[in-house]
Amino acid sequence: MIELHVWGHDSSISVISPECLASSWLLNLHLKPQNIPFKIVTSSNTNLSETDKLPLLLVPNDESTNDRYEGFQNISQYISRNFNTEYTSENDVKYLPNQKLSSAEQKLINSSLTSFIENKIHNINQYNLYINTKNYEKYTRKLFQKFFPFPMMYNQPLKFYHAAQRQVQVIGLNSNNPGFFSISGSDAVAQTEYFNDENDDEDVEGDPVAISSLHEKQLLAKSKRKDLLKESKNSLKCLNLVNEYIDYIVLLYQELNASNKPDEFSYLFSNTKDGPSNAISSSELLLFAYIHSLCLPELPDKFIANYLTLKYPKFLAFIYDTTTKLNERLYKDKSIFREPQGIEVPNLWNELKYSTGYVKY
Repeated sequence: MIELHVWGHDSSISVISPECLASSWLLNLHLKPQNIPFKIVTSSNTNLSETDKLPLLLVPNDESTNDRYEGFQNISQYISRNFNTEYTSENDVKYLPNQKLSSAEQKLINSSLTSFIENKIHNINQYNLYINTKNYEKYTRKLFQKFFPFPMMYNQPLKFYHAAQRQVQVIGLNSNNPGFFSISGSDAVAQTEYFNDENDDEDVEGDPVAISSLHEKQLLAKSKRKDLLKESKNSLKCLNLVNEYIDYIVLLYQELNASNKPDEFSYLFSNTKDGPSNAISSSELLLFAYIHSLCLPELPDKFIANYLTLKYPKFLAFIYDTTTKLNERLYKDKSIFREPQGIEVPNLWNELKYSTGYVKY
């Protein structure tokens, strides 16, 4: 049986990986109407993957082993190549396989949009979930308590946080708070030990100045104000990038569906080799999953969701209508989910066996 390993818990897919959600939508949308059996395994175990990332699709082969497809793009290509019939499903949402696109141009657009999302929108999502202090401290970090036992529940969010620090730099964003240790692993001094303000006239040489406990609260408050200012600047820069990226995507929708009114949206590829089609492509599944994550109601700081709602209300409503249908269909049948078993479980014992080579996936 085909198995899709994702980030999640019980029969719920985690928002920390839009690729996992998009892959789950894809299987449920396209394989289930064809009565092709599959399971979505909420293992949250990246050791199963050679790239240390999820989602991971395992497909049994003739050699009693599994073919492995890692990442949404590889998974969607496999599904489109091997199950290329267009099927109507519930809620009038159906999947458009890549092979059903009408021209090489459409295939190139679909592939390019997927790469754009993976390289641009992904980093915006990383900033929103991990670098934004309020969202990370009050929401994202707490999610890992559902995925891992003690003490792994503390190590994994830090691993993701440090990865996000590197990734957001690619699009010109900086981490808001380096904490007590720098990303390179070198020690950093606690804020209460020294205070170095580049704007202080008394510290002409710029050397760290030792402080007494008398001034500690005042200096920490000043440092906190500086951190908040830095985060505000980062958030504004992030919104500028969101505006640039979503403008590009909205323009693409308008150009490919020129017959629509400016405030009307339909799926990108309405004309296929088999005639008119109202089906969602693989790139759109990925895009909608990322928008779903960016606009999650549970996030404490909804600065991106508020901006998108204000700037692109019709486009957001179009996406929300589709994601609501996709999620309703996905979670309607709990039997397609299963929890990890045996060595699939991400616990300390399995981690030790994997690290020593006793267990290989």
